[in-house]
Amino acid sequence: MPVKDPRFPGAVLLTLIFSIALSIIPLSESIALWRPEWIALTLVHWALVIRDRISLLMVFILGLVVDALYGSLLGQHALGYVLVTYLAVRLSLRMTPEAFLQQLALLFAILGVYMLANLWMQRVTTGSSLGLLHWASLLSSIVIWPVYHSLLGYFHIQRKAL
Repeated sequence: MPVKDPRFPGAVLLTLIFSIALSIIPLSESIALWRPEWIALTLVHWALVIRDRISLLMVFILGLVVDALYGSLLGQHALGYVLVTYLAVRLSLRMTPEAFLQQLALLFAILGVYMLANLWMQRVTTGSSLGLLHWASLLSSIVIWPVYHSLLGYFHIQRKAL
């Protein structure tokens, strides 16, 4: 069975930095509501590709960095990203990696849980909500997934298992 490895040692870190940069680009409020969850998409991609070598501690630290960048409740994104990674690894074991519809269903479920957890934390801490517009980034994330997943495919190579 072929094994997938990052193309170079810093590939995972580089793609995560790139996704953070995409997430913090300033946009107008109406467009920002439709911004895909770039970091969560990147974590799902790497969880599907190198599921046995992804560290939940690294993901938690990444979440704390994102919390500091966004100025949100410390641990909000950290918990969400750990949830995303754990669920992606566990659920990907039950599917074939090349099944497109299974990937979309997996992505919908995982990002839905992530966004639900974020919505719950926002409601508890601030008491405000965007209503149905909160879920706009879920829709845009699912629409952009095939393109983003194939672009990130450049950062890993397939090797023969020994």
